[in-house]
Amino acid sequence: MIKRINTISILSLFFFITLVQSCVGAGNRFFSNQGLSPSEAITNKEDTLQYAYANYALAYIALLNDNHQEAEQYLKEALKYDEDSPYLLIKLSQVLLENGKKEEALRFAKKAVDMSPHNLNAKILLAGVYSQLEKFDLALSQFKEVLSDDPKNTQVRLQLSSLYIRVKDFDSALQHLAILIKDEPDQIIAHYYVGKINLERKQYQKAEEAFRGALEINSGFLPALFDLGSLYVNLDKLDMAIEIYKEILEVSPHNPAAHERLIALYYKTGQEELAEDVIAEMKKTFSPGDLERKRLGLIYLKHGKLNEAIEELTLIVTALPEDQEARYYLGAALEENGDLDSAYENLSQISNDSHYFINARMRMAYILQKEEKTGEAILLLRETIALQDDKPRLYLMLASLYETKEQYNDALSALNEGLKHNERDTDLLYRIGILLGKLERNEECLEHMEMIIKIDPTHADALNYIGYTYADKGMHLDRALELIEKAIQYKPNSGYIIDSLGWVYFQRGHYERALIELLRAVELTPEDPMINEHLGDVYVKKQDYENALKIYKKALSLENADQERLQKKINEVMEQLKGSSP
Repeated sequence: MIKRINTISILSLFFFITLVQSCVGAGNRFFSNQGLSPSEAITNKEDTLQYAYANYALAYIALLNDNHQEAEQYLKEALKYDEDSPYLLIKLSQVLLENGKKEEALRFAKKAVDMSPHNLNAKILLAGVYSQLEKFDLALSQFKEVLSDDPKNTQVRLQLSSLYIRVKDFDSALQHLAILIKDEPDQIIAHYYVGKINLERKQYQKAEEAFRGALEINSGFLPALFDLGSLYVNLDKLDMAIEIYKEILEVSPHNPAAHERLIALYYKTGQEELAEDVIAEMKKTFSPGDLERKRLGLIYLKHGKLNEAIEELTLIVTALPEDQEARYYLGAALEENGDLDSAYENLSQISNDSHYFINARMRMAYILQKEEKTGEAILLLRETIALQDDKPRLYLMLASLYETKEQYNDALSALNEGLKHNERDTDLLYRIGILLGKLERNEECLEHMEMIIKIDPTHADALNYIGYTYADKGMHLDRALELIEKAIQYKPNSGYIIDSLGWVYFQRGHYERALIELLRAVELTPEDPMINEHLGDVYVKKQDYENALKIYKKALSLENADQERLQKKINEVMEQLKGSSP
């Protein structure tokens, strides 16, 4: 599609091109008579500029037609004849950015700044290129240099603030945003950015004030309204959030995201009838099979209304068979609804260049596993890996399938195959460690866990694994405690990690502290037999045999409990109770 441009501009440009082309054409005839090419024969500044202008004019036309590749070629040709033109260098750099050639754009942007050190446009462009290349320190330095030359440049200060937000230097961003708001109180984006920063920092009152400040300038400013709605959800002020999303729909009646969030809030607050009213409004607005109705299908799926989700998404894929998103979620809804054959059929139609391909294949493998066709699931994942071999999730699922068949060495091979693509992938390394533990290759297991925490010191599960292993063996208890306490910093509500903490205290003989931690662990993870067993062990040490018996019996009733060991402990406790009775 060609962009609309002013008729006078077109006529002016046409006149300009005609004039330049006639000059260039005359030059070409002269050069050919002398047996020379134009580039060989041009010797004076006037001739070279004519060629530069002609090529720039053609680049300009290409840009009007959104043909950036062609514009790039014409601009490069223009620079052959006027190689030191800052304007051409800037324009070419901008076009190269559009074409995704960031490194090449950087080279021309640098040259533009070198040729014209006081050209603010060149410096701003260079800062933008650095930013796109994620060379943030250089981008920040360049923007600050521009501001030192032009401290009243609002757009540059806004770009600088945005970049500070991107690198999470919120204090610097807020300093510049304060200057912007002081100089231009109606600068709506500045107010909005202040709100975003405070929302990120969970300083909700300041965030609300900033968003309200933006909305005082423009009451229909959707980004501020949406973020204000999110803020109220975070504060559990759901009635206020509902009012915000209703307000958004007054400004933007067909906004699907606002509809979706409003429906979710109505369901969450138990106002199902109002949720259905909003859904009915969506159905009035959009016809069955309209692309906008896809979101309605996803809303139904999210809230467990599977039949309604299937109905809506079926209409979408019937009208738009190539809609990969609708096809994938239809497969997911059918799977959850128990129609595994139809789910598999729909998921199998997701093409291998789709964003949903890997997830679709993994769901298909899961369906095969549910149907006890683990061998077929393994073959399917192997076929998928042959198409896209750099996805760790595929190797993790493949290994889990081998594990269900107790083919542990095959599982290890699959995980090690995945590591060839990224030897520092902590998910793969962790799973390898777990498998090595199952195979009682304990030294190798701990080596893998240590490797993980060197790569990622915040990996709570690896920290906990090492700590619990030491605690269970009653060795290195100081380090065990240190590792487990660090793990709790990153997963404070994990029943398994709190169980490890309780077990360290148990092994150190601190039974009161162990009891506190293990009671909390059981509260967080009530169905784990080992955590319950640990709690029973603490009661035994405290000679509280009645509670010990109750907890051991509960542990015995849970799935995957060690029946023999627990029954032995139950018998021992019952003997103690008999011995203590009068």
